[in-house]
Amino acid sequence: MNNNYLRNFYLSSSTFSFYKVELDIRYINSVEDIIVKVRKDLLNTLEKYNLVYLIDQCKNCDFHIHSHTYEEILIANSNDEIYICEGCENH
Repeated sequence: MNNNYLRNFYLSSSTFSFYKVELDIRYINSVEDIIVKVRKDLLNTLEKYNLVYLIDQCKNCDFHIHSHTYEEILIANSNDEIYICEGCENH
């Protein structure tokens, strides 16, 4: 796979900090789409290990990206770290 299309998304959260998901920008359409895909990846991991309490917490998190617009994500370098926040005051 061509690494130029991959972006690294990290959660910035009191519970899930530094959880990393790598997404191919050819298959995302918006910031909201990114958040849905990252949450789904995290939920799949939590469900694999039956971490019920953490599953509930993840479902209730208000994840958002305020450091990059969708367009900035598309032109970012493949090694850039893009953070998905939860619970910050800047949202």
